[in-house]
Amino acid sequence: MTNTAISISQTDIELLEQLYTFREQIEVLEFLDKHPFLIPVLLEAPEKIRQYFPDSQLFLEVVPDVEIIDLVLLILSIRINLDPNDAVNQLNQMDLNWWVHTPYEVRKNVCTLLEYPDEF
Repeated sequence: MTNTAISISQTDIELLEQLYTFREQIEVLEFLDKHPFLIPVLLEAPEKIRQYFPDSQLFLEVVPDVEIIDLVLLILSIRINLDPNDAVNQLNQMDLNWWVHTPYEVRKNVCTLLEYPDEF
C-alpha cells in the first residue's frame, strides 16, 4: 500500500499485515498513524494472545465508541472456536497476566474482543 498521508514504515505495515487481518485497511493505518505508540504493542500482542488462544485469528478494525461521542477505538478481535465460558476465563487470565500491564494510553485506545465464526 502506498499512501503518502501515512507515515508508518512499510516494514511495520507488512509485519502487522502478517499478524492481523485488517478490516478497512486505510482506516486502521490512519488510526495507527495518529497513535504510533500502539504499533510495538500490536507487534507483540499475537505472541501473548496465542498463549491463551493458540488457534485464533486476529483482526484489527477502527470503530466509534458507542458511549463517548467523537471517540474511536481500535478493536483487536480474537476469533476463536472455544466454549464461551472457557473463552471468557482465558480472556480474563490474559487480561490479568498481560493486558492490564500495558500502558494506560494503549488500553484507552485499543479494545480486545472475542469473536466467534459465523458457523459456531
